[in-house]
Amino acid sequence: MPPSPEELLKAQQDHLERLMSLSKVLLDSTEKVSEAQIASLRSQIEALHTQAARLVEAKTPREWYELQLAYLAPAGEESRAQASKAYAISKQTAQEIAGIMETQIGEFNHRVNEAFKHFSAQWPQGQEPLNAAFHSLMAAGSNAYASAHRAFGQAVEMAEANARAMQSALQRKG
Repeated sequence: MPPSPEELLKAQQDHLERLMSLSKVLLDSTEKVSEAQIASLRSQIEALHTQAARLVEAKTPREWYELQLAYLAPAGEESRAQASKAYAISKQTAQEIAGIMETQIGEFNHRVNEAFKHFSAQWPQGQEPLNAAFHSLMAAGSNAYASAHRAFGQAVEMAEANARAMQSALQRKG
């Protein structure tokens, strides 16, 4: 039995809501990254202004050189902090998107199962092997998704561990 116009309208509304939710997550993420970049730029401009004022007051070339070194020293730390903030925003966005996708996949699987149950109830006797094959296929798909999800989580954990190790090594050098 084909879906009714009301069911089609409801499905379209659900898809539109998901799309709007996904768009909001991406827009919020973009806004957060932009705000962080503007704040960093503002800070850099203020630091440049202060540095220029200090350089004008330098009495000797050695004093000017030492002021330059003092100004450049924290630049690496500021860059690291900016990268960490952008990474945190990206990670949060990825988690939100993964949640949306996981919900959508769960709903899709539920709908497919319901549709299959509806159609299989109308089949003549003797179709049990087809029913078993379908359920086996759905289980295999669910297992594949779960495995991919775990592998992605492990890759994220490994990348975070590598970033922490690199950050630690940089701090020991500095």
